[in-house]
Amino acid sequence: MVRAAIAQLRVRMKKARPHPVPAPRLILTEGCVEALRACLEPEIRKGHEGISYLAGRTDGVTTLAVAAMRPDAITTWGSFQVGTPAMARIVRAAADLGLQVVGQVHTHPGDAFHSDGDEDGARIAYTGYASLVLPDHGRRLPSFDEAAIFMFRAPEGFVTIEPSQFTIIPERLA
Repeated sequence: MVRAAIAQLRVRMKKARPHPVPAPRLILTEGCVEALRACLEPEIRKGHEGISYLAGRTDGVTTLAVAAMRPDAITTWGSFQVGTPAMARIVRAAADLGLQVVGQVHTHPGDAFHSDGDEDGARIAYTGYASLVLPDHGRRLPSFDEAAIFMFRAPEGFVTIEPSQFTIIPERLA
């Protein structure tokens, strides 16, 4: 009896098709992009790497960012560092508005890519968390041309978001 039940279960498991994993999607409001530019402006002027965090909501597949937040950070031409107290203030500011910290945006002096340091140094990493790297110290904003855009997915880590899955919503739709 038990063997027959196990055999039936195996047959059902073989017939079951795996559910396709939906492609990660990142949506930013136009206001968020404008705020992002303002957050990064001091570092853009200095020619330093800059860092900003995105606040919004995510269900793990689709992430919507509605605001940008500038942390207290130490920046140089090729690096940035955000301390624990500054990161705690960012998380608290988002939570006070019922939002999550859903991503980070930082700049590189040249090409945009996720370096080993970017992967290892991610202060937050949970499914749905976005990471954007902007080339040329972010000088091209509000354009995201040649940006590297990723989303964290457990257990894979940071995966690339295809350009078709990245949207900026204008303030006025019609």
